[in-house]
Amino acid sequence: MSLDGLKIGKRDSQLWIEIDRAEKANAMTVAMMEGITSAIVQAGADETTQAVVLTATGEKLFCAGVDVREQSPDGDGARQRERRSHALAALQDAVMVTPVPIIVALNGLAIGAGAMLALMADGCVAVEGSALSLPEIDLGIPTFSGANILTVLGGRALAADLIQTGRRLPAADALNRGLISVVVLRHDLEQSAKQAGEVLGSKNRQAFVDNKRWINRGLRSALEEAREEHARHRAKT
Repeated sequence: MSLDGLKIGKRDSQLWIEIDRAEKANAMTVAMMEGITSAIVQAGADETTQAVVLTATGEKLFCAGVDVREQSPDGDGARQRERRSHALAALQDAVMVTPVPIIVALNGLAIGAGAMLALMADGCVAVEGSALSLPEIDLGIPTFSGANILTVLGGRALAADLIQTGRRLPAADALNRGLISVVVLRHDLEQSAKQAGEVLGSKNRQAFVDNKRWINRGLRSALEEAREEHARHRAKT
């Protein structure tokens, strides 16, 4: 199945979702986020799907985050910001609660919401030279969600460092901090992501999702708080 900016298809017992919008740095539109969310939710309800792998085309960028330049179909900028916010929240929730494992195959730089997805996934296989980046501060905007995700998963010191400087965290450093699963050569990326999905997908589904729900409870709570703060911040602008 091919949607605008996405390629979605089954590979044996795994669902592969590929972000395919290289001309826009693989930034996600509202429709793309909704499409990814729908595919993940459907995979979770399908007993024949063992895992979901999320990756992207190209060798430089995994995802530049949400496309903030996407125009509202009705010309209402405030409403478009709400649509983006709700679409991203639904996608993040799907990653955190879907009963099948979500594996990110990180083919390049993950920025903003793209980095958040890589961090939140059940597993992340990254190519050498890839990196995570939450550079919103360099655009003059805060990232409450990014700050909370990093604080929960990496600790306050790392969150303060990456969020307040906007610097990139190389995949090798992310691996050493336990934020991603493995770093591989580019020609090994797909096979390594497939293997990661097979390992996690072979576990008892009910036990896996119960553990996942419990593991992610602190992250979900932190994100709810961040979303409330984002909403207050949007109301002021």
